Amino acid sequence: MDHTPETIKQKNSRISVSLIVVNVILLFIFAHVGAGGADNSESQAIENGIICFTGVIVLLGGYAFSYHGKGYRIGKWLFGIALLIGLILLGLLWYVAQLAHAFQH
Repeated sequence: MDHTPETIKQKNSRISVSLIVVNVILLFIFAHVGAGGADNSESQAIENGIICFTGVIVLLGGYAFSYHGKGYRIGKWLFGIALLIGLILLGLLWYVAQLAHAFQH
């Protein structure tokens, strides 16, 4: 067995990726089953979606900033894309909420 620092880092990276995938699956299970399932109201579904997407961003961010080097560049790209999508969705949610306040009267 080769126990060089780079092989240990690659092994830890694979373990981290698999744990991220398992945690994302558990987040989606929580969103659809654990918090009321199909009986969720629309606002509860939006809250669950925000929780899931925030979890994905945090997990990808942890991975992106934990591993450095050219081989781990895809983690940084995925984190950047997820963060950009999250900010766009948050902006759209804020915009819709402000429209709802405008048409309240």
